[in-house]
Amino acid sequence: MGEILANAGLNTLMGMGVVFVVLILISFVISGFSLINKAEARMKNRGKQPETPAPKAPPAAAQPVVEEDDVTDDTELAAVIAAAIAAYEGTAAEGIVVRSIRKVNSQKTWKRG
Repeated sequence: MGEILANAGLNTLMGMGVVFVVLILISFVISGFSLINKAEARMKNRGKQPETPAPKAPPAAAQPVVEEDDVTDDTELAAVIAAAIAAYEGTAAEGIVVRSIRKVNSQKTWKRG
């Protein structure tokens, strides 16, 4: 009985050891992908001459920035919100009315939950 348990323990350790060795090898292969990308970029740039930037023209006189109010139509946004609420509740979207849309501070919202 003791010999059977010893063999079972050795088989278990050998199996776990193989799994961890393979996982470590896979992690090395995945980390090596970044080296492949860098080598490809070097091969593409090997034959090219570095381009000298053309002299830039002096900037024109700065024009005053005029801020415009956002007057976009929010009907599409309201329709998307209504459809999302209807899908969440499992009801028809015709009965849902979006009365106002306002931005909420997301940090406070997540802290409340």
